[in-house]
Amino acid sequence: MTSEAPYTAIERAFRQESGQVLATLIGWLGNFERAEDALQDALVAALERWRRDGVPQRPGAWMTTV
Repeated sequence: MTSEAPYTAIERAFRQESGQVLATLIGWLGNFERAEDALQDALVAALERWRRDGVPQRPGAWMTTV
């Protein structure tokens, strides 16, 4: 595995899941800007943790619980 492989997997998971996660966060927070901020925070956490531990089976669920 190359050093880019974890980032590729993270990017793919984020692209596939971010729309649904953002919609969920908007519903929870009632504010688009706050939801976007929370999603960005989840991406930062994912970059740190998933690089070390791998992408979880349900990345969208993980992003909404961070």
